[in-house]
Amino acid sequence: MRSGARLGRSVRTGASVALLGLAAACGPVEESDTNPTDVHAEVSEHISTVANVHWKSALPSKGYVEYGPTEELGLNTPIGEEETKSHTQALIGLKPDTVYFYRVVSWDGADAGRSEIESVRTGYLPPGMPELRLTGTGHDEFIITTLLGQSKGILILDPAGNIVWFHDDEDSVLQHYRARLGRDGKSILYNAADISGEPARDSSIVRISFDGSERTATPITLLAHDFVEHADGTLGAIVIEDRDGVRGNKIVEVDPDGNQTDVWTSWDCFDPTVDMSNDPTLGWTFTNALDYDSNLDVYYVSIRNFSSIARIDRKTGACDWVLGSTASTLEFAQGSARFDHEHQFHIFGNHLLVMDNEGSLKDNESRVVEYELDFETNVATEVWRYLSTPPVYTFVLGEPTRYPNGDTFINWSTAGQMERVTADGETTWKLNSSAGGVFGFNTLAKNLYEP
Repeated sequence: MRSGARLGRSVRTGASVALLGLAAACGPVEESDTNPTDVHAEVSEHISTVANVHWKSALPSKGYVEYGPTEELGLNTPIGEEETKSHTQALIGLKPDTVYFYRVVSWDGADAGRSEIESVRTGYLPPGMPELRLTGTGHDEFIITTLLGQSKGILILDPAGNIVWFHDDEDSVLQHYRARLGRDGKSILYNAADISGEPARDSSIVRISFDGSERTATPITLLAHDFVEHADGTLGAIVIEDRDGVRGNKIVEVDPDGNQTDVWTSWDCFDPTVDMSNDPTLGWTFTNALDYDSNLDVYYVSIRNFSSIARIDRKTGACDWVLGSTASTLEFAQGSARFDHEHQFHIFGNHLLVMDNEGSLKDNESRVVEYELDFETNVATEVWRYLSTPPVYTFVLGEPTRYPNGDTFINWSTAGQMERVTADGETTWKLNSSAGGVFGFNTLAKNLYEP
């Protein structure tokens, strides 16, 4: 948790109450030194649904902003990280063309001063946004994703299906397949790449501040679909690698100083003369999705042209295990479905949830399949599957996420549909876009300030 503050929760915790008592015991606070002054807000000129709140204090101090759609407020930003006399904090998660109320709170180990409640009205979304239709209310997280197709850009959706953040990277002609909240709690990361034809050599991972005023790019040549950010700011990404006329992939890492290191290549685990592609028109491996487990220090990759998913030791580049149709070290239990040309997935415990793009026996029908992995017998057993009603087809991308209560969030990507379903397959929340509205991979977050 960043600075003890969460969206929708008060920062007055037990610890802060204790600090308040300590402050009182040490003597009175000088209000003139801690009260916020010159408080005002304006909508960002770059992101029309972000409002920057500014204030000053006589002495260096920290503070935060309470805000909300009514004067009861109810939401708050994190506490500022550094003591300063001039303060700015961005309000995010705001709907377009809506009045929001806000109040600045100074902080010195306790609430030391508050401003009056003021208001600011957000701007309009740019033209050309896809129409989004929502049914149900069974979802409670923000969705950070990208738009492909007729509309292109990076966006955040609130649980009610409202677009609360949108950025169109006008400087790039490339596509954006993944967006993530930055580890700094102040930015969004997304990739600018091209996998539709010949891969782009000028590809990069872009970081943009919440208010859109700051943009930096980390060049990564031949960037593919997916990337992650490590806790220290190091970026891990899938890229394309050509070797002796064979097109494979590798994982590269770029540290905060810009140093790039190869962590794994397709050739570390597989042999192109033995482990054959099932779609050679797209190359040998066509690795298309990437996840990272910090507890185990391992990467997981989806290798589309093998219809296989592998776990990779980050330190050695060795494949700990592989499940799928090619080079598999685990077998499918009798009667269990096999996935085909899969994309994103979710590993939790000894379970694997897979976006099975083309494994259904019916044409133009994708599904999600869950397996229990037994590493003593090296057997994968299907324990759950789901097809949307009516069925949808996700020819690329797509991402499933399992919640602790058994619910599953499913992003059908190119079908322009997202939904949340129960363990029994009941849809409690469904979002559909208008024609031409195609989603990239997604990141889910209850709090936009906490990646």
